[in-house]
Amino acid sequence: MRKFTGDRLLLATHNAGKLDEMRALLRPLGITVVGAGELGLAEPEETETTFLGNARIKAHAAARATGLPALADDSGIEVDGLGGAPGVHTADWAATPTGRDFGQAMTRTWAALEEAQAPYPRTARFRATLVLAWPDGHDEIFEGKAEGEVVWPTRGAHGHGYDPMFQPAGESRTFAEMGQEEKNAISHRADAVAKLMACLAPVKRISTGSPFEEKWAYSRAVVKGDWCFVAGVTGYDYATMTMPAAAVDQARNCFATITKVLKEGGFSISDVVRVQYTITEAALADEIAPALREALAEVRPASTMVVAGLVTPEMKVEVEVTAFRG
Repeated sequence: MRKFTGDRLLLATHNAGKLDEMRALLRPLGITVVGAGELGLAEPEETETTFLGNARIKAHAAARATGLPALADDSGIEVDGLGGAPGVHTADWAATPTGRDFGQAMTRTWAALEEAQAPYPRTARFRATLVLAWPDGHDEIFEGKAEGEVVWPTRGAHGHGYDPMFQPAGESRTFAEMGQEEKNAISHRADAVAKLMACLAPVKRISTGSPFEEKWAYSRAVVKGDWCFVAGVTGYDYATMTMPAAAVDQARNCFATITKVLKEGGFSISDVVRVQYTITEAALADEIAPALREALAEVRPASTMVVAGLVTPEMKVEVEVTAFRG
């Protein structure tokens, strides 16, 4: 499976409800979701007879038009008493000369069930197919569903589409009677997104609680996929904000902090592939050498050492590392 490693994803939809729902689902991963409508993209004609076919049309059209990885969702409701209709035509049932009217669509659905004398419970399911497409034509597919039944009259003011008439299995409320977070935990789209998660490489930001991080708006480390980037660490004990006088002890504190941060990110010191040392005087290179050997003698990463001033007079050493979990 190809991994999505970016932090900006195009959602190929003009549906504000779907956009809000997907943003809420992906926000914890540090992924910014932008909608096709916000970029002025036209809606391609959906000519396929399956959710997968239509999702592919939308995802690949958006990826080609923008050069961004694009996620498309084709979803709908299948009502067993109507032979699976409206299915891929869910949105068509809501079509009017002035736009989509899902109140009309739900009324039509219930009327059709009444005409067919469909038995109770009137079982149904929402289906969602997600296609994540890259500009080079590659795609990954994720399918989800939510089983339940349709009810009448409609209930609830939240959600969108058929939510007011769909009561998920095991619940006494419709999707439209649930808050977004509660619905997202059990929805068809959440089921598909849960499978999508395996394809995403979320950004994780790690803090040591240092006041410098707050002051200058940075993270001590950022984890992205198999990489961990640890910002410059000085010799403070960040729990007490005390600093030893000797440069070698500052270097040992640096590596103690780095080891702790790497562990929090799911890495170890043996994963370090690059180090940059900053020292305030060239003579300190020999003084800190024992601490460097203690930490990295078995790892032997690529490294550079520069002589430069640091932020406060007591700082003598700063260490920055990059780790790769290959």
